[in-house]
Amino acid sequence: MRHVVLGDEKAWLAEAPDPEPEGEWIVVKVHASPICGSDMHAYHAEGTHAGQGHEGTGEVVAVDAARHLKVGDRVLLNPASGCGRCRLCRSGAYIHCRNAPPGSGGHFAQYVRKQDWLCPKLPDDLNYDLGSLMGCALSPAYQALTRMGVNAFHTILITGLGPVGLGAVALAKFLGAEVIAVDLEPWRRDRARELGADETLDPAEADVLGLLRDRTDGEGVPRALDASGAAEAERLCLDALGALGKVAFIGENPGELPFSPSRDGIRRGIEIITAWHQNLNSFDDLVTFLRRFPRAEKLISHTFGFSQVDEAFATFASRRAAKVILHPWD
Repeated sequence: MRHVVLGDEKAWLAEAPDPEPEGEWIVVKVHASPICGSDMHAYHAEGTHAGQGHEGTGEVVAVDAARHLKVGDRVLLNPASGCGRCRLCRSGAYIHCRNAPPGSGGHFAQYVRKQDWLCPKLPDDLNYDLGSLMGCALSPAYQALTRMGVNAFHTILITGLGPVGLGAVALAKFLGAEVIAVDLEPWRRDRARELGADETLDPAEADVLGLLRDRTDGEGVPRALDASGAAEAERLCLDALGALGKVAFIGENPGELPFSPSRDGIRRGIEIITAWHQNLNSFDDLVTFLRRFPRAEKLISHTFGFSQVDEAFATFASRRAAKVILHPWD
């Protein structure tokens, strides 16, 4: 099979053996594999890096002792793996499993081997591209927004309008909230408005904090979410939050954020929420969102076949893109 190799700001194809089914591990023919911001670490790094990609959809083509799926089933590809027995796996939060078996390789490939219980069946009325949005495009934001209880009575500040942040905009509008979206990139702000954002702001040109305080009579917004992973944006979310508000961080930040537990937290009674990825039990809700939110397709800006894989990654790296989806068989 063909799979993608990344490195030195290039992407190219190489050959690898086809995976084989074994026990609960099935083989899926990949039809749609979105690029995630975390994949860009390998793209920008020196050397050669294979095994990337952790989202997607496809068709089951081989099984061994699988109990949940059969050949021909259309499925969502969840990332990583899980033991299937621990408290976290049983609750759907397998992504945090401490006893997960070794993974099966990345999803930037024509075939991938996955555990059958981590591949929910994709409804026939959702195409492969749209279904693939249930990975990083929607899952982190869904977990954060639902845990914050976002609803039509809320105004929410969303910072960072890459694919994950745009997913947060779409879901927040679906839940009925007023959305104020912030990003430096004009293309991203435009796409956020197309997805329903009520207002978009450039933090380089606007006093975002001042504007938010003016709009809320100095109280601050009840909800905020950062999808950028930038400390400045995370700090803006904290500062913009009103008393008893809730803030969510879903953008990866391996660094540190200045925070005073007393001044920033205790004296204001705020809650801080973090979310990494999907709980398996959220699958049905995300299917409902994709069926009922007609603008969901705007979360996809580009599709490329494997023959154009270098162009696909360059497009994503330009920051003028939402979800970029690879089609391994084109």
